[in-house]
Amino acid sequence: MTTTDAPTSIHLFAGGCGDLLGFKEAGFRPLLGANHAPPAVATLRANFPGVRGVLENIHLLSMGRLPEAQCLTGSPICKESSPAGGRTAPKAQMTLDDAQDANDEDVPSDWSLTRATAWDLLRGAEAAKDRGRPFEVIAGENVPGFGLSWLLFNTWVRGYYDLGYVPYLASVDAAHIDAGDLGSAPQHRNRMLFAFVRKGLPAPDLRPRPLANCTFCGPVRGIQRWAKARQRKVGTYGTSYIYVCPHRKCGHLPVEPVTRPIGDCIDFSLPTRRVGDGRAGKVFRPYVDETRRKIDLGRAMYGDKPFIAIMRRNCVAQSLDEPIGTITAEGNHHMLVIPGDSLDNCRIRMLSIKEKARAQRFPDHHRFQGTDTEKTRLIGNAVPVNVGTWLGQRVAAVL
Repeated sequence: MTTTDAPTSIHLFAGGCGDLLGFKEAGFRPLLGANHAPPAVATLRANFPGVRGVLENIHLLSMGRLPEAQCLTGSPICKESSPAGGRTAPKAQMTLDDAQDANDEDVPSDWSLTRATAWDLLRGAEAAKDRGRPFEVIAGENVPGFGLSWLLFNTWVRGYYDLGYVPYLASVDAAHIDAGDLGSAPQHRNRMLFAFVRKGLPAPDLRPRPLANCTFCGPVRGIQRWAKARQRKVGTYGTSYIYVCPHRKCGHLPVEPVTRPIGDCIDFSLPTRRVGDGRAGKVFRPYVDETRRKIDLGRAMYGDKPFIAIMRRNCVAQSLDEPIGTITAEGNHHMLVIPGDSLDNCRIRMLSIKEKARAQRFPDHHRFQGTDTEKTRLIGNAVPVNVGTWLGQRVAAVL
């Protein structure tokens, strides 16, 4: 396929450019990416010089002036809420991840659940149809709570149907999506994918088939089995669905998808500090009791092996031999621990920007722009690249 033959795409909310990079890996030719944050647009321009970067609040973006393309992509973000309960609303637009706990499930928060920016995708679809150049597909992703708890979700989906699209939904964990030879993400991140396809086009195959090992049949591609067979395919792995062997000879035994360990992403050459030396700074500040407790429990669990201590509620530690928990947009919750002969002699550091980007399956040459805080926000808000690639491959197949 030549560049001019490649399907084209436009990317709204192009923060860290995970979906843009994924669609490019899937064979698309991205034409434009838009975001309200200068570091996001600077990241786009640094990595995709041939793609037009638009710095604009998506609410104010003139959809009628977007270039003609076959696919419109975007993963809606939350509207900022008014300050409540004495708390101040953050200055940046946030993803729904910021209203989630360590188990990647929606929890009550101060954030409005109106999903205001979701309507911008629908607005883009409507504008393209009005000018006689409709998109073939509108695609994107969000947390499962987007489809489970938003009261207007059905109304939102109905809007695409009224514009001539057929809706398709899927739920995946980023750790299970290998996108062919391009590799999976060493991170558990439950996501709901959507593809609204113009009536008359084939249905996209959004059935995840992760590599897995069946105790009877050996290596297989697992198939999803939902707790409620008739439910809408929106939910989280292990709670709403599992994977089973596709073969009848074993009775469709449950299988666990093969995953990539977070240890693949760790750079052990980076400097660490002793727990007993306390936090960095001119004045000695010891680590709080809860941090020390988690490190000590991790030592008991993993012995002399390095591990990750998780600075989140309801979490303690995890092995480097498994995927990490969800990387979020705010803060750093994952501490690398190299055990010593005592708690105070353990060496520790927080995961680096590059390691967190690797957990989202970004290549090392992808250059994030801005301060470390802004880079963390771009990485945490991004679509995992392998998920973007997997979705892009399936969208490309119907065009």
